Amino acid sequence: MYLLIDVGNTHTVFALTKDGKSFKKWRFSTGVFQTEDELFVHLFPLISSELKDVRKIGVASVVPTQNTVVERFIQKYFNTTPVWVRANNGEIKWDVKNPSEIGADRVANVIAFVKEYGNSGIIIDMGTATTVDLVVNRTYKGGAILPGLFMMVHALFRGTAKLPLVEIKPTNLLAGRDTEENIQLGVVNGSVYALEGIVKRMKEVFGDLPVVLTGGQSKVVREIFKHDMYDEDLTIKGVYHYCFEK
Repeated sequence: MYLLIDVGNTHTVFALTKDGKSFKKWRFSTGVFQTEDELFVHLFPLISSELKDVRKIGVASVVPTQNTVVERFIQKYFNTTPVWVRANNGEIKWDVKNPSEIGADRVANVIAFVKEYGNSGIIIDMGTATTVDLVVNRTYKGGAILPGLFMMVHALFRGTAKLPLVEIKPTNLLAGRDTEENIQLGVVNGSVYALEGIVKRMKEVFGDLPVVLTGGQSKVVREIFKHDMYDEDLTIKGVYHYCFEK
């Protein structure tokens, strides 16, 4: 049994798997655990029956302040050292200025894409931030980063005197008729238009590449953003492939 951990800016996902294909998952808010013991107390009731079967653990983290807690948790309660996802996978050429700057989640996504879908494609991951990653012939060419949907809504709420927090959902309106619709059109549909423009430009240069959509906020735009594959487990799959299929 493998334990896979994806530490994101908003949520941390814990997943158990035997084969890297099917997963039993739990999602916690990132940052609520100050010590390894607090983490254990929250997680133990959920996976107590499987704890004895965990042999190896892989971690992808984009939150350095949580890495020590996670490492101590694994060492204390599993008596092992985790494998950390980094941009040093030999199966992918990392054709960017500083591979060490690539987030572990993006590394995992690229590896999972190549393993699951092919050598070339575009990955859209909509989480706290929205990322676009371009892979051509097993070479990572870079990508783009946009504010996530909730980040944009909260920025409008915090940065203005009157704009409210609103439900995140797309609209088919040409123009919003009230404040809520204005924000939804600008944030959700505007993000989709931006992604469509980035993807269009990539396809103009590299051909009609397949697009995979993933990430916790991707469900909001799944019906209005054109994509070829939807894979909510892409990052976790990448952690598995990176850590245990070298």
